[in-house]
Amino acid sequence: IFSMDDLLHEGFHFDVDTYATLINVRVQIECHGQRNYSGRVYTIDPLTQSIVLIDDTSNRVHIVLRPDIIQLKVLDRSSSLQSFKDPFQPSTTIPTNAGESASTRLEDLRQFLSSKRIPFQEKQEDNQSITLVIQNGIVQINAPYTSQTIIGTNEIVLSRMKFLLKSILD
Repeated sequence: IFSMDDLLHEGFHFDVDTYATLINVRVQIECHGQRNYSGRVYTIDPLTQSIVLIDDTSNRVHIVLRPDIIQLKVLDRSSSLQSFKDPFQPSTTIPTNAGESASTRLEDLRQFLSSKRIPFQEKQEDNQSITLVIQNGIVQINAPYTSQTIIGTNEIVLSRMKFLLKSILD
């Protein structure tokens, strides 16, 4: 006779609530082979119990497998995330040339596209900014008109437009 607990995979015995308290906490993990990792816990896989760790100093990502872990030591439980940069999220700051306004870059883009005979339309957005639409929306250039604000549905056309506009935008 088997009890139901004997039939369940060990992943079902994983206490998610306990491990959830480790998210964004600074830890040091000692592993087999005299390897040590330290940083903030980004996430923990509930099935494999592997820990995704982000090193605070180098912003490197380490995936530490559960069978390798000997000891996990909590270094700091403060949940202050000001210095913690998520490497999986795009940067929220958009670099622009010093002293150059979005309106100047928009005018430069208009002149450049016209001089190269690339047809475009201008679309007024809800926030009163202007979006340049190229090839019926395959490529769009949004305010503040930098290479990071070019979006598109066709990767080949998008990469060529970014390459073409790089000298104008950056």
